[in-house]
Amino acid sequence: MNELRKYTDQGLINHQEILYRIISEHLCQIKKWGVQTHTAFEWLAYTTEELGSLAKAIGEHEYRGGPKEKVVSEAIQVATLALKIAEMFEKGAADE
Repeated sequence: MNELRKYTDQGLINHQEILYRIISEHLCQIKKWGVQTHTAFEWLAYTTEELGSLAKAIGEHEYRGGPKEKVVSEAIQVATLALKIAEMFEKGAADE
């Protein structure tokens, strides 16, 4: 078995680029799906599916030499949905 790499929190020193990529992903999602309204559990299901994709990308990277760019891309998708959920709950449900 390969020795697993260890990663260190970078303190979000490159947060501007990360936030730009999250906003870009959000815009891509809007272009692809339009503005979406779902229950909290549906949003959770979509986020969980993306988290599963992130887990797969990390596994591929760690055990099969998969591209780190795929890990970053999947992490951006998870972050985008998580931030959308935070914003929706902060602003309230559509029918409130």
